[in-house]
Amino acid sequence: MTRSINLLDPDTHSGDPWPLYTWLREEAPLYWDEQSELWCVSRYDDIVAVARDPETFTSTEGNVPKMPSDGSFINLDGRAHTQRRGLVKHLFTSKAVAKLEDHIRDATTALIDRVIADGSCDFVDHIAAPLPVQIIAEMTGVPAEWHGPLREWIDVFMHGGNGPSYVTEEVNEAFINFGGLHMMLVDERIAEPQDDLLSMWVQAEFDGRKLDEHELLFEHTMFIIGGSETARNAISGGVYMLAQRPEQRRYLLEHPEAIPGAVEEAIRWVTPFIRMSRTATRDVQMRGKTIKAGDEIIMLYPAANRDPRKFDDPDRFDVRRAFHSKSLSFGYGAHYCIGAFLARAEMRIMLEEMLRRMPDWEVAREPTWVRSCFMRGLKKLPLRFSPGAPLRTGG
Repeated sequence: MTRSINLLDPDTHSGDPWPLYTWLREEAPLYWDEQSELWCVSRYDDIVAVARDPETFTSTEGNVPKMPSDGSFINLDGRAHTQRRGLVKHLFTSKAVAKLEDHIRDATTALIDRVIADGSCDFVDHIAAPLPVQIIAEMTGVPAEWHGPLREWIDVFMHGGNGPSYVTEEVNEAFINFGGLHMMLVDERIAEPQDDLLSMWVQAEFDGRKLDEHELLFEHTMFIIGGSETARNAISGGVYMLAQRPEQRRYLLEHPEAIPGAVEEAIRWVTPFIRMSRTATRDVQMRGKTIKAGDEIIMLYPAANRDPRKFDDPDRFDVRRAFHSKSLSFGYGAHYCIGAFLARAEMRIMLEEMLRRMPDWEVAREPTWVRSCFMRGLKKLPLRFSPGAPLRTGG
């Protein structure tokens, strides 16, 4: 069977893409997209093979297909990547994230307080999106008064991740606005360093050289996007699935020790990033085909996260799933998401607080999904629940 699939068309991934992902994984695990002129790998083990071989499949040409590499460390390999990642990785270990948990819970409580008396909310807009933006913005050094505009800018310039034709004037304007804020904060950190990531980047030296303006901007951008979008989409997607499965929600109420497993299942099920790309540095054989030097190859994470070779009954959402393989939602290898522990903590705490304060949540109206070939997530999720009282005055 021959099919012509444009993998860089957001509509390819909209609605119900799972039959297509299944076909790619089972019938065309190494697929050549003639329209976009790139390869697609969709089986779990094949994605792992690509991710763990940066000498053959490099990140230095960029991680977004058909887009140039920027100055963030996600677009570096080898020693350069290790150096830049190593500067900040201690802030994202499980031990470091554990120290943030009380603050994450306070922030979650405040967000729920704002809607609990109403008995309804748009979960994405009021809770799932603001929480991770607040936490990563605080870590990078963005003041609280800028968190709202920052979230609006992210929503706009994320469209650019779909490819060059989606980098519109609106996208550029949002990025320019963020860039202006970034430069203002950089000037402040140069004059008076603070205890935040931005100050660390400003002061850091690698082989006697400081990060230039381009590298500073895109390092900041990468952390803001990665630190907000992954958790936002996993949280909202998991809450949506639990709204449709009250028996699983009841199980979590009765067995709160199972919540971390539910978090892992939601992360697998949603798979917030649809794909990342690599570029072949040499001709290489894979599955009887030749990937030529210079060819781009995308790793289709949602298809791999439902690979029956790795996950039992993979199309079933099950908070009691016994994981024999880790999901690939956070990537694999040297480029494994640095914020994975943080995203898990945010989602676990969110579920704990929702189960405690609004355990009967249900979908009020049909949700809407983001139209994208880059990110997979909900744009709107209207919920209703039994009204309650804010825990704090002014909630």
